[in-house]
Formats: sequence, C-alpha cells, structure tokens
Amino acid sequence: MELLVRNGFVYDPANGVEGDRMDIAAKDGKIVEKVNERRAKKIDVSGMIVMPGGVDIHSHIAGSEVNAGRELRPEDHFRDFERRTPVTRSGVGRSIPSTFTTGYRYSRMGYTTVMNPSMPPLEAKHTHEELNDTPMVDKASYPLLGDWWLVLEYLSRGNIEELARHVAWMITSTKGYAIKIVNPGGLEAWGFGGNLHSLDDQVPHFCITPREIIRGLCKVNKLLNLPHTIHVHTNNLGQPGNYETALETMESVRDLACDGKPAIHVTHCQFSAFKGDDWRTLELGAEDIAKYANCNSHATLDMG
Repeated sequence: MELLVRNGFVYDPANGVEGDRMDIAAKDGKIVEKVNERRAKKIDVSGMIVMPGGVDIHSHIAGSEVNAGRELRPEDHFRDFERRTPVTRSGVGRSIPSTFTTGYRYSRMGYTTVMNPSMPPLEAKHTHEELNDTPMVDKASYPLLGDWWLVLEYLSRGNIEELARHVAWMITSTKGYAIKIVNPGGLEAWGFGGNLHSLDDQVPHFCITPREIIRGLCKVNKLLNLPHTIHVHTNNLGQPGNYETALETMESVRDLACDGKPAIHVTHCQFSAFKGDDWRTLELGAEDIAKYANCNSHATLDMG
C-alpha cells in the first residue's frame, strides 16, 4: 500500500521540522522519501497539523485491575454508550471504556501507541486477549516483577545473574516489554498486614530492602538490555512528604546509568510529589522533582 498525505503543516521535532507545509509519503506502513503518485492513495489535509502519533507510556487499559473497576462501575454500561457506525463497532464506558471504545478514543486524540503498565504474570494471557481486542493502536504491557516471590528470593541470595535468567524467562513467557515495580517490598509486606515507608526498611522474611529491589532489577535490566528501563511506582504513593521518597528513589540508581541511557523511570509522579508532615500541612513538592529531573539524565518520569 502506498499513501500520500498532502499539504499538511508538519511537526517532527526529531528531524527539525517545525510546522513546514509539506507532503508525507508512506509505503507498506513506513514513511519513505517518495511513492508512485499515480498508484498512491491521496489524502488532502490542507490546513491541518500532521505529526507523529502520540505514545501513552502508562495507561491501565487491560487486565485484572481494569476488570475489577468494570465490576465496580456497572453504570458505565449504560451511561456512556457508543453506537455502531459503518466503520466502528459499538462500545461502552466512561471511567473504564470497553476495548473497542478505548482504541477509538485514543485514535481520535492522535495516539498510536498505548503501554499497559501493570500485568500480573498469572493474568498475562487474559491481559493480552484484551489488548488484542483493542483496535487501532499498538500495545505492550509490563509484567509486575518487583514483589514476585522468586525475584525476592534471588535478590536475598545476591544472585543477579540467576535473577536475570529468571526475568528473561518471565518477559518471554508473559510477552512483556519492561520490568514493572510497584511499591517495592511493600506489596509483600501487605500480605502480613504492614507496609514499607523507607527505602531501607526490611521486607518481611527476605532480609532485603526496597533499595536493593530497585537496584537489583535495574542491574538485571542492564544485563538483558531491555527496550525500556525499570518502570517504578515509588513507595509512599499519595502520602504527604512522599516527594522525598521519589527523589531518593531516583538518586538510588544514579551510579547504574551508562551510555547515556536512563537507569529508572518513575511513573505517575504527580502522586509522588507531595510535601508536608500530614494531611493538614499537605503542599506541592513538584518543583523540587522537576528541578531534579531537569538536571539529571539518568531518570525519566511521567505525570500519570
């Protein structure tokens, strides 16, 4: 298939194109220098902006937690209903749209890729079934490995190479894209009615800390040369004073960055950017995190 998108105002910052009026040629799904104008399908986009598709690096669109949300919101199935058209299927959902509605809405907003950031390994098959049912956009998912029992066991023994082999098998078996870490060590502590609030608190029964989980999986990520760095939901998410935890988490792997690649990605950082000692003294700490991110290339973040 050959395609010619004509007369658009093109924005492509990576190649220094800033609003130039030009044509874009594509062949077999890839942008090329030129196509056969007689054979190509032509689309006139005069007066419109043409730019690379958006990538949502973190969006819960499939899997067990999404379906739990659907069960909690039965009114979603009749309050926001998308009717079938000649080119789209019907769908429902306001807070948690159904698969077809999710794909259509992302496409309308200009997105072409959505990364599902939380896939329990034992729920991987169903997660991929939902992702495969979501049209229009490319998808991938991150298996939850930060508190996976075998990960904690290998870390407690200090055996990084064996851990890397296990993680490689997990990524392959779950068809995952990146290592996801949620509340490192804290999820395991939840099973015993507790939590961890410091990077140096002990994980129950494993004699390791959140800092060791983060650093160990960061080393594994480097050994495996995965396409995305560790994707971390920090400890103390949503709690007053947690901006210090976010800063400490990013700083904990500074020495592991190399070759200009980030060592860590902190996700939904909006909820890890609070100052204050309690809810009465709560205030925003986003400026401190923004300054840190702007001055350090080893850490990236998203707002969530």
